[in-house]
Amino acid sequence: MAEQSRKWLTIIGIGDDGFKGLSPANQTLSTQADILLAAERHLQDMPKIKAEIHVWGSPLHKGIQKILSWRDAGLDGKNVVILATGDPMHFGIGATMAKRLPIDELLIIPSPSAFSLAAARLGWGLRKVQCVSVHGRSLSLLHKVIQHDAKIIALTSTGATVDEIADLLVDRGFGNSKLTILEHMGGKDERMLSSTANGWQVGAAADFNSIAIEAIADDFTPIIPNIAGLDDMHYVHDGQLTKADIRAATLNKLLPTIDSVMWDLGAGAGSVGIEYMRLGQGSTSHAVEQNEQRSLNIKINAENLGVPNIKIHHGDIMKFAQKLPTPDAVFIGGGLTLEVFNMAYEALRLGGRLVINVISLEGLAYVQQICQKFNQDFTQLRQLSVTQISTSNLMDIGKLHTFKPNIAVTQLALIKVKSAEGIA
Repeated sequence: MAEQSRKWLTIIGIGDDGFKGLSPANQTLSTQADILLAAERHLQDMPKIKAEIHVWGSPLHKGIQKILSWRDAGLDGKNVVILATGDPMHFGIGATMAKRLPIDELLIIPSPSAFSLAAARLGWGLRKVQCVSVHGRSLSLLHKVIQHDAKIIALTSTGATVDEIADLLVDRGFGNSKLTILEHMGGKDERMLSSTANGWQVGAAADFNSIAIEAIADDFTPIIPNIAGLDDMHYVHDGQLTKADIRAATLNKLLPTIDSVMWDLGAGAGSVGIEYMRLGQGSTSHAVEQNEQRSLNIKINAENLGVPNIKIHHGDIMKFAQKLPTPDAVFIGGGLTLEVFNMAYEALRLGGRLVINVISLEGLAYVQQICQKFNQDFTQLRQLSVTQISTSNLMDIGKLHTFKPNIAVTQLALIKVKSAEGIA
């Protein structure tokens, strides 16, 4: 890759008012560019400039590859400018390029984001607003933020996306939610449309829009809070499910953290990995499941609960041992063997958390061997705990009532404080 020591790539936020809405300084940066990338609508009102023009559009990865290829070829002092809608660092190309290039090579100049503009039009304090982008992303991301009385602003792809969002709200039991569609904010064609999800007229929205949602639940709509231990009713499963109370205790040991990587081995219905992602902002769960139908159930559950970007790996756990990224947390809910434990512990980064749940005698035997290994080192022992969790449910006995015990779960939890040899 060619070495760069200057800010050769400038990314300028631009509003719906186009080139004339840019500050004089940003207009000068644009007109003096050697290469300029912009959406077709932003090029229409630009003056004639010397730059080599490229239309910025979809698919996004092709534009990124083009920019990186220029860098690799050597730019010979040329300046590249991208005109990007709104704030390039908020679900924008600025954040994307900053992952690929050092900040020393980038000059990023934001303009108000669609979120800021919408909040200003509505008088909403952004601190209490859920900001989501479904522009080129799955609509199921909305499931994670749809709560009664929540205020949501979503970036959309086209007018048809608004139709789909209205249907999604109705299906979730939020048909009375108030929708405000904000079109071409800051431009000559700016317009606001208001409706309920139930009353929305299909095809009424223009393509360039954002949608603000005041979520209002219908009577008896299930509450799906962002907590550990969601009700089992929210999962599609065949019985292979870490139940709600056990799941809450498990996540309390896994400690979901921001932008972390989690492995869910023997994932079953995927409930632990799904809730890890709901709790750890920006985290990723890799669910490994050998049963094909359960793998399909994981996908359904992840979409329904707002984390469609979960990674699902169908097959034997050991098959993926060398292929998955280094984990910050590992949960072994099924398929425990000493080989699986050794692999997971070795892969886990220092300070990472590993939790094992077992219910069988064979599983308990493996847990005992793991404990014996760690008993040899008091420092490590302080980072390991074994707990047996018992729960019971109320049931009828004729006219009387009693509690019926569920199968007890033995839980081993540890924090990796140093590397260790495998357990024979």
